[in-house]
Amino acid sequence: MSDKAFTWEFAGASDTGLVRPGNEDAIAWDAHFGLALLADGMGGYEGGEIASNLAIKTALESFSKPLAPHWREAEWTRKVNDAVLKLYAAVSEANLTVHNTALKQTRYEGMGTTFLAAYFHGDRATLAHIGDSRIYLWRNRALKQLTVDHTMVQERIENGEITAGDAASDAYRGVLTRALGVDSVVEVDMREVSIQAGDVFLLCSDGCYDMLAYDDMAAIMSVYQEDPQQLVRQLLRQANENGGYDNISAIVARVG
Repeated sequence: MSDKAFTWEFAGASDTGLVRPGNEDAIAWDAHFGLALLADGMGGYEGGEIASNLAIKTALESFSKPLAPHWREAEWTRKVNDAVLKLYAAVSEANLTVHNTALKQTRYEGMGTTFLAAYFHGDRATLAHIGDSRIYLWRNRALKQLTVDHTMVQERIENGEITAGDAASDAYRGVLTRALGVDSVVEVDMREVSIQAGDVFLLCSDGCYDMLAYDDMAAIMSVYQEDPQQLVRQLLRQANENGGYDNISAIVARVG
């Protein structure tokens, strides 16, 4: 681990947008733990809102507690570091809580949510990802997507059935291949990234990145990279000006 002392500054906001009647997104961050969370619910307005907020609440509560002993009993858990295991456990608890709630209350049947988590610690960021919300990294005046969407469209791109340019008009656009809460166990994509002073991590829902061309997003990051609150405000403002067809959520974590 590096002997550099990094700090993290968080800012975030969520907006209903200009078309949807309610907001199914949920966001939260805890500067003490260095944790940022974002979820975009599915299953109708009521179900989606319940799923996203319940997932965020459960993950925060789980992360704030000591790791339960049973997480260290499986062979595979001995092969990962504590940060990965702690974050994976929190996401798994959130998944099971959402799933069990849907089973017990039939009006929420089929509800689920995308899920993003970024845990900043030492000289690293541990990331967890389910669904089509995204994590980006702004570093050295370049914007890089760190997650791969769990969607039918992404699978069709990877299989060579369509090009990335066809994605916006594809018939399967918006169809998820993975979501938190749908099944009792969920596969979580996890990775660790070394951090540098000046890095800006962006967690956002599809209502944000769908409304912003890559160059537009990069231009906003470039201008407001040192002011997380203004950066979030400008991303949401521009997404609404470009149509605001979906709920829009973003969290920014700037490394100092």
